[in-house]
Amino acid sequence: MQMAFRTGSVPVHPQTSKFGAVIKQRVQVLQAEIQKYTSRKVRQTPLYSAETPFKGDFHRIARRICGKSVGLVLGGGGARGIAQIGIIRALEEAGIPIDIIGGTSIGSFIGALYARDADVVPMYGRAKKFAGRMASMWRFALDLTYPSASYTTGHEFNRGIFKTFGNTQIEDFWLEFYCNTTNISKSRSEIHTSGYAWRYVRASMSLAGLLPPLCDEGSMLLDGGYVDNLTVSHMKSLGADVIFAVDVGSLDDDTPQAFGDSLSGFWAFANRWNPLSSFPNPPTLAEIQARLAYVSSVDALERAKTTPGCLYMRPPIDPYGTLDFGKFDEIYQVGYKYGQEYLAEMRDKGVLPIVDETAEKAALRRTMAPRRASI
Repeated sequence: MQMAFRTGSVPVHPQTSKFGAVIKQRVQVLQAEIQKYTSRKVRQTPLYSAETPFKGDFHRIARRICGKSVGLVLGGGGARGIAQIGIIRALEEAGIPIDIIGGTSIGSFIGALYARDADVVPMYGRAKKFAGRMASMWRFALDLTYPSASYTTGHEFNRGIFKTFGNTQIEDFWLEFYCNTTNISKSRSEIHTSGYAWRYVRASMSLAGLLPPLCDEGSMLLDGGYVDNLTVSHMKSLGADVIFAVDVGSLDDDTPQAFGDSLSGFWAFANRWNPLSSFPNPPTLAEIQARLAYVSSVDALERAKTTPGCLYMRPPIDPYGTLDFGKFDEIYQVGYKYGQEYLAEMRDKGVLPIVDETAEKAALRRTMAPRRASI
């Protein structure tokens, strides 16, 4: 049987107006652009809060011109410095802007991480990865060497810091940053505001005996905490009006000693291992050398506490040791909880550098999403 058919071709889909399709596409693009700048849906993460309307660069310039800059000074203390990450998170959630960051030892590492991106999320991730490397006993054991200048070669430590910062320069950070070191060649403290970040952060974290000094232009640099572990005075000289100073250093044992005018090493050794002894243990040679190294730093710390505009913060991190990097999450939570409580107390006293936003100004903000108002 022959079926009827058409000789002309019939399109599968009916043709529409080309002009109408172009208009529809343009409308969709326009709607997407409007939605991008007016949407109030912000994806919240456990580590970041977008409630920081004064985080932009133009606000920071205005504060600098008016002499109202906010500084953050982070002290040294080894693994106890992990608590500083929690405190920075609490500062962000409280809406407190940070304009200048200064750090010493582990404080230079945490401060440089935050100054690099001005965001607590990448800082948290990179710091946790570095803490994992520091907690590895295998890496430490493989880096041991004959203790001529130090117990380790410093190679693994350098590698961990370089993996964190790469070839980033300090002057390329989003926030103004500096760290301090102790120049043992010229017997003075030095402030670094430019150059490779990983080198000067490493120099500021170089504990004598554990790591060799870092050579820089013929000078040998060691941990900046030997001279000033909390550089509040330098931060004040940069024009900061309010300074948050976070101290995570260890506390010296001030137990009264009464071992007399002479001391037998054999008696001290036996007394240390005698659980029934009522005499306090005399300090070891290493403890005496450490206290001598930090004498000037202790004096600078006491002056920093009385500096006008300084808000001194010391989280309860005394139970943790200098090398307890394996307790990252625990120490981080201690700092975060302390930061929340401290800032709540300061807010009640009305001393926080926060500009209250009126309802009219809040309505003018077209988006709550964090955007960098960069020059």
